[in-house]
Amino acid sequence: MKFNPPPNWPAPPEGFTPEPGWTPDPTLPAPPPGWQLWVEDDTVLPGETTEATRHYKQATTSFLVGVGVFLAGAISTIVTSNSNSGVIWWGGMIVGAIALVRAFTEYRAARKGGAPDLSGLAKGIVAVGVVAVLGTGVGAASSFVAAESLETGVGSCWTVDEDGMAEAVGCDSEHQFKAISEVSTPEECPDDLYLEADAESDVLCLQED
Repeated sequence: MKFNPPPNWPAPPEGFTPEPGWTPDPTLPAPPPGWQLWVEDDTVLPGETTEATRHYKQATTSFLVGVGVFLAGAISTIVTSNSNSGVIWWGGMIVGAIALVRAFTEYRAARKGGAPDLSGLAKGIVAVGVVAVLGTGVGAASSFVAAESLETGVGSCWTVDEDGMAEAVGCDSEHQFKAISEVSTPEECPDDLYLEADAESDVLCLQED
């Protein structure tokens, strides 16, 4: 049985459980008519949080965090797919996916504990979130694979940013230069346009395209 203090009594200390044989302080006001000082253990008292409610709240938080982190990671992966930092954002996608798995696990636990089913609006929000995650996930994977498969030899296409950093891009996308030959020294290039990774690498001759 569980102690159920009347609303007109001072709130007992958190976790207070009367000892066997306990009797109320006679100076306390009388409980409301019909008030039961002892109720069944599974009775939810005002202000209490049930296990089902706790799981439900954790599921909601994990879902929102998971969707947000996954989308941030996926979009960043798409934007930076042609740079070396693109792979870093996969970590955000992994963290987001873990949070989503936890959200569905917590929701199942909440339902088993008696929590109500999602409302129509909540189901719609979940559906939109899942579709957004799947869509951006596929887009991020496609961008990453496409970036990894880009050619960087003869026939490859390049752009150069304001800082003079060259980046390989698909030739069907906007670009400034195209590699026309691979030689040993910059002097062998027909134009004064070339790429040289380091002192031991061959030189890639470029032409405007």
